[in-house]
Amino acid sequence: MERFDFNFAPYDFLNAHERAKLQNTVDIGYYDDETVIIEADEPVAFLYVVIKGLVREVTLDGEILSLYDAKDTFESRALVEGQTPHRFIVQEQALLYTIPKETITELMESNPRFGAYFYASLADKLSNIAQTQDAQQFESLFAAKIRDAYRQNATWLNGSDSILQAAQTMKANKTKSILVRHDNQIGLFTESAFRDIVIAGADNQEPIHRWSQFNLISIDIEDYVFHALLRMTQFKIQRVVVTENGHPIGALEQIDVLAYFSNHTHLVAQRLDRAQNIDELVDIANQMTRSIQILNSNGMRAPQLAELMQVLNTSLFEKAWRLLAPPKLYDNACLIVMGSEGRGEQILKTDQDNALILKDDVDEALAKTACGAFSETLSRLGFPPCQGGIMVNNPAWRQPISQFKTTLHTWCVNPTGDSLMNLAIFVDAKAVAGDESLLDEAKAQIKRSLTDDVGMLGQFAQAVELFDHQNSGFFAQLLNRNSSSQMDIKKMGVFPVVHGIRALSLQAQLSETNTFERISRLSQANVLDAQLAKDLSQALAYLMDVRLKAGLHAQAIASPLSNNHNQVDMSALTTLERDLLKEALHVVKRFKAMIRQHFHLGNL
Repeated sequence: MERFDFNFAPYDFLNAHERAKLQNTVDIGYYDDETVIIEADEPVAFLYVVIKGLVREVTLDGEILSLYDAKDTFESRALVEGQTPHRFIVQEQALLYTIPKETITELMESNPRFGAYFYASLADKLSNIAQTQDAQQFESLFAAKIRDAYRQNATWLNGSDSILQAAQTMKANKTKSILVRHDNQIGLFTESAFRDIVIAGADNQEPIHRWSQFNLISIDIEDYVFHALLRMTQFKIQRVVVTENGHPIGALEQIDVLAYFSNHTHLVAQRLDRAQNIDELVDIANQMTRSIQILNSNGMRAPQLAELMQVLNTSLFEKAWRLLAPPKLYDNACLIVMGSEGRGEQILKTDQDNALILKDDVDEALAKTACGAFSETLSRLGFPPCQGGIMVNNPAWRQPISQFKTTLHTWCVNPTGDSLMNLAIFVDAKAVAGDESLLDEAKAQIKRSLTDDVGMLGQFAQAVELFDHQNSGFFAQLLNRNSSSQMDIKKMGVFPVVHGIRALSLQAQLSETNTFERISRLSQANVLDAQLAKDLSQALAYLMDVRLKAGLHAQAIASPLSNNHNQVDMSALTTLERDLLKEALHVVKRFKAMIRQHFHLGNL
């Protein structure tokens, strides 16, 4: 009997005794094309694991719900519930492990983690595997290099320069240490030296070499960050000198290391605060992209990364707008971002979605010039122009508040396709610069215009079905081995959740824009069932994780799809990732059914 492969989830959760129990009872079955392995509504006696071949899961009317490839498991829920409403049919000659129900039941009872993988909700399942992920994330921290944490902002002085010059330089450069050249040596003058200087009553014109340390502890830029921490601990120091090819290039502070391991993005925020021109912002924007890669590799999940990037992007946009807009325009307008950027759910840079709300007496010519420069600047920062023209350089998205309110009212009472799309974009708006009361006034207009308009809200919600034809046909498409295995995860998963929640939030007149916060509020208001809300949040978080991974991979290989972060290669997913993706899509399907019922979409 061939040994069972325990090297994938959830079988790698089993201990040695449990593995032996499974190995002693597992069998292997061969199934020819079109063989019905599990019939709908009949008792299920085995759990099946695909060794090779392909099995499709279909409804009684023939809709393909899922496909099972090598290392995929089915039908675990049927073992718990006794039967399944679906049929499992061999698509391509299949070799399967067959594990008796009694064995699986015993293993579920003895190993809760193993059992949770099969019959827990998606939320509980993701929580259950978090322990393993945390261990992997902890290990990844020790792979970080000095180059990743080091800030290239070294400040140099000569040993003959005065203490006063050193103090002025440190204040101007916002640094706690200065590298010192003196008598063919390299030394370090730090802020702690001032304590000794004050105690000694030294004159502020004394040369700094007298108060500098020349017996330096150094580390190469290609060494590991944890080695730097070890040296700081060993020598009871707060910084080490960083060298490259044997030459000192700067200092790595203890706070830099701690910031890198906790959330090194605050270093980016500091640079944004000090930036003086657009060229500096371009460099910072590139650093932000590198930060995403580092934080993701260290285990930070997509929703948390999205929150961080919203904060940083807001600062980036505000700084760019402040550099470009005259004070008279800045103070009398509100710059807003919309769509995923407004919701705080965007990580990698995508098309610009922004607008400018003006006070009624602002000079339009002044606004036009500044907005044109802003749109061009965002392109330089890595945010490509919106193909639909939803940008401040478009007069339709740059209006005085009175005109904006009229436009918003028109969108609400005349729900054409374009109006509904524009409204969906705008309700996620977030202010990033200027007078935020203008955005508050605009959103108040939406609430007035939508009062008790059930029909309009139904039309608004109907967009959740926009890509249903792609969803239902995707697994059928995969059966064609010559077809692409690319899934548009935004259309199939993210968009239905985001828009369905947006419709419910609009109806409930919530002020939140973030989808996770909206889900929480809707659950508290009993608009959403608590379990569905929990599953929905976890499903969306996982879909965002998969989307981010695909986007980072596309960027790394300079793929033609690198500007489309929504395309996920199903064949590149691990067994665990594919299984969780199927679970997430089933949650999305449940939610869409709830939206159809809530808004009576079948009657529209």
